Amino acid sequence: MNSISQTMTPEADQDPIQDQAVEWLIRLSAENCPAAERAAFQTWLQQSPAHQATYAQIERRMQWLERVGQADSAGRKTALQYRPAKSFVFSRQAGLAAAATILLGVGLATFSPFGWYGYTRHFSAEPGARQTVNLADGTQLELNTDSEVAVRVNRSQRNVDVVKGEVYFSVVHNPDQPFVVTAGAGRSVDIGTEFEVYRQADQVVVAVHEGSVRVEAKQSRDLTASQAVAYDRNGNFVETAADVETLSAWRRGKLIFDNRRLDEVLAEIGRYHRVSIGLADPALAERKVSGTFFTERLDDNLAAIAGSLNLQVRQAGDGRILLGKR
Repeated sequence: MNSISQTMTPEADQDPIQDQAVEWLIRLSAENCPAAERAAFQTWLQQSPAHQATYAQIERRMQWLERVGQADSAGRKTALQYRPAKSFVFSRQAGLAAAATILLGVGLATFSPFGWYGYTRHFSAEPGARQTVNLADGTQLELNTDSEVAVRVNRSQRNVDVVKGEVYFSVVHNPDQPFVVTAGAGRSVDIGTEFEVYRQADQVVVAVHEGSVRVEAKQSRDLTASQAVAYDRNGNFVETAADVETLSAWRRGKLIFDNRRLDEVLAEIGRYHRVSIGLADPALAERKVSGTFFTERLDDNLAAIAGSLNLQVRQAGDGRILLGKR
């Protein structure tokens, strides 16, 4: 299984490519920007993923500063100290100087992990892959297959939004900068711990491995080691039979099922592969599966399940894999 590790540090906001991205943003904002200029920008943009990511980040920051300009806040007063009196469309020389001041002066402080606004970054793991994200404070996020998070860090809080999938958190506790995980209709507040959040289609499961976590939805619950809880789309706590160690078996490349419905098992196995797995007869969905399977061994897993339930595995014409009666 592919695994990627990435580190987020304050220095990440000091990439010299930012200078080039700011310049391109201003050059393209000029009235009647020549076609040759736009073509040159596209060439620069396609030179590396770093160019694309940095330019997108600079665009977001500029849009944010525009929104600040419309708001009555302390942040607006700070930004306006550096913002020119008219608009963000200037002559090239004036524009470059103003944008550099805004985005590389105010920006580096305001949008750093220790600034009042901070920054937001997205990380994802493709089907069949995993990714490890290391934050500057030593906190680690392990993204399971087909998962995505948005990480926002500023001086007052560290926040992670689980957009989809499953994430294991090893958090360095800091009471002055709480660590909050949002998923669906609830959130989990770290009190110094290792815990897992699994956002499923109809519910979110939170399981604590070490330390303690406060789960806040329509009500709140405090969890300690080896405890798990689930809440639905409306934020109501629901019963769950989730076992903490079973949930995290994916970190060891395994899937463990104990008397689970066949349709649920196939859906879970399918997360690790770019293939759709279904049932030829919906009535088979309620059959039960128990056992330990390896995430990478799709064919072996399906063969073992089919053998235990007296089913057969076949390829459907539309590319799906179907399990049906012999």
